[in-house]
Amino acid sequence: MIIRYCKGCGAKLQDENPELAGFIPKISDDSKYCKRCFRLNHYNELPKIVATNDSYEEVIDNVIKKNGLIVFVVDIFQFKSTFNKKMIDKIRNKNVILVANKYDCFPKSTNVAKIVDWLSHECEKIFFKVDAIHIVSSKRGYFIEDLTNTIDLARKGRDVYFVGCANVGKSSLINALLKKNTSLKDDVISVSRIPGTTLNEINIPFFDDYKSFIDTPGLINEHDILNKLLPKTYESIMPSNEMKPKTFQITDGNSICLAGLASISFESCDRLSVITYTSNTLYIHRCKTEKLEDLFKNNLGKLLNPPLLEEKDNLEYVDFEYEFKDNNKRSIWFSGFGFVDVMGKCKIKIKLIKGTEVYITDAII
Repeated sequence: MIIRYCKGCGAKLQDENPELAGFIPKISDDSKYCKRCFRLNHYNELPKIVATNDSYEEVIDNVIKKNGLIVFVVDIFQFKSTFNKKMIDKIRNKNVILVANKYDCFPKSTNVAKIVDWLSHECEKIFFKVDAIHIVSSKRGYFIEDLTNTIDLARKGRDVYFVGCANVGKSSLINALLKKNTSLKDDVISVSRIPGTTLNEINIPFFDDYKSFIDTPGLINEHDILNKLLPKTYESIMPSNEMKPKTFQITDGNSICLAGLASISFESCDRLSVITYTSNTLYIHRCKTEKLEDLFKNNLGKLLNPPLLEEKDNLEYVDFEYEFKDNNKRSIWFSGFGFVDVMGKCKIKIKLIKGTEVYITDAII
C-alpha cells in the first residue's frame, strides 16, 4: 500500500479516525490534502489538531543530522521571542541563512540596511555565526528574489530546510518562494494564525537536481502571549498590515496600557519620548500611574481588551522593573505582540501576564 502525506501539513493521510491528524473520508490516488487542511484553506476554519513540541523536537533533531542548508526564520515583529535560544543551540555550526519575516508590518520608512546591521549585532552578542541575513515579507513578496539568489548560491546541491518557532511564517515563506519561481498561484502548504499548523516534515521538490524545500513544524514558544489567550483575540494582537507607531510625550507618574496585555509605568525627572509599535487594532491607553491598579481591576476585558471578559479571571500578572541610565533609545519587546521604544533616563515598572516575557535591547528602528 502506498503511504500518502498531506501536502498542507505533512501528516500521514488516514481514513479511520477523524480525531487524529491526516484524516480524509476516502483516500484515492488524487488525495493531496487532509480534511483539516482542506477546511483551513477553503473555509479559513481554525485547526483543532496542532503540532506539539515533542513532535517538533523529533523532526528538528532529524533535520540537523542531515547535510542540508538551514533557513532559520524569525518574526521581525516579535524578534526577541522567536530568536529562540533552544533553536539556536541546535543549529550552531551548521550552514544557516537567517531570515527575518513580516517586514510588511514595519513602517515603510524603516531602513532595511540598519535592521540587517542590528540583526547581525544580535547574532554576534551570542556568538551565533550565520552565512547570510535577509529581511523579507512572505505576504507582500518583498525581497523574495534576493533570498532565492542567496539560497541558490549557498545550498551547493543540498536540500533546504526551513526551521523556526511556530507562527513566524515558514510555510508562508515557502509558498512565496514557490509563487515567485514557478507558475503556481495558490498556496501549497496550509497556513493559519494558530501555532503548530504544520504537523510534520513537508518535502517539496523544487530544484533541477531533484533537491527540495523542506518545511518543518514550528517550536511552540511557551512564553508567547498567544498561548495564554483565546484564538478569537489573535486578530487584534497580530498585525496584518503596516504598523502605525503611536508617539507619546511622557512625564513622571504616567503609565501606558497596551490593552490589557501589559502596562509600563514611568519615573523620570525629564520628559520622555515613548513610541509604541503594535497592531493598529490594539488599544493603547495613557493614564496616571496612581489610577493603574483600579483600571486593571475594573476595566480589564472591557476598556482594556484583550483579554476578553471570559478569560481575564484565568490570568495572573507579574511586575518587572528596569532602569535606563542614559539617553540612548531602547526597545522593550513583549513576547508575541510588539515592542515599545523609550528615549531618555528613567525607571520603568512593567506589568505583564505571568508566563510571558519582556526583553530590553538597543532600538531596532
